Amino acid sequence: MTDPSLEVCPDFNSDGFRTIRDFMIAGSHETEQQTIERLIISWTEDHNRRLGLWQDQQAAEAEAAEQVHRARREREEELQRLAEEETERERREADKKKAKLNDFDDTLIVDNVITPRPSQFALQKLSSFEYVPLWYFSPDGCRDAAKNSTISADDTLGITKVDDVLTVRPVGSVKASRNAVEDHELNITDFLRAKNSYLHHLDKAGWTQRHTDSLAQFFWHLENHPFRDGPNGSTIIMTYAHRVRRNWHDKLKLGKGFNIAIINESLMNTIAFEVNTAAQQSTLR
Repeated sequence: MTDPSLEVCPDFNSDGFRTIRDFMIAGSHETEQQTIERLIISWTEDHNRRLGLWQDQQAAEAEAAEQVHRARREREEELQRLAEEETERERREADKKKAKLNDFDDTLIVDNVITPRPSQFALQKLSSFEYVPLWYFSPDGCRDAAKNSTISADDTLGITKVDDVLTVRPVGSVKASRNAVEDHELNITDFLRAKNSYLHHLDKAGWTQRHTDSLAQFFWHLENHPFRDGPNGSTIIMTYAHRVRRNWHDKLKLGKGFNIAIINESLMNTIAFEVNTAAQQSTLR
């Protein structure tokens, strides 16, 4: 349908409409002027009717177009909102992973004694509640860690197994030092210093107070055991510490943990016999 508002009323008085006028006059008692006026009225009524239909159609099409436009705009706004929420979520996640610099106390000074830092390997073992030789916490072990930390790049990765699951970690946390020795191979001075550092780092590694206290008592009983002042006493004490502490970790993994703080005197006597016998045989050679 074309726009009726563009139409112009025909000239019914022109020669082109004479035949229609004569036909209408013949069937009525109207004058020619009355017939012309009736034609104009009839055309005008039809014109107005079609103009109303046209306007209604235009209004309906405009409303339909507005609904489509509104739906598109709402969809675009919804997509924009979702994109902004996703961007904000990613930003928050990135902020969580971003290293944060903590504040400091203006009145606090450094401690009088700075505990040497063990290797990442040793600290990772502690965090996994696994056995780790005390050597890693001794002065030699900490010096070894400092030396090797300058050799390996921080982003060098290695594979380790945690709870039967392979995990990618920094190589420093999965590689044992080739210079490490077992507890009974330390001298007594390094052994005692190493156990102090070891106990200090247990808290930082997330160990429970119950387990930490039990180990502290374990070392205290060994340090003050009567055998320490006897022949080969230090070797006996450190051999006991090495075997019992490793066995304690093994039993904990199996859910059969024992109280390590209680010294098994029978086992201590057996180890003392072994150490003294080996010392005597070494003297006879």
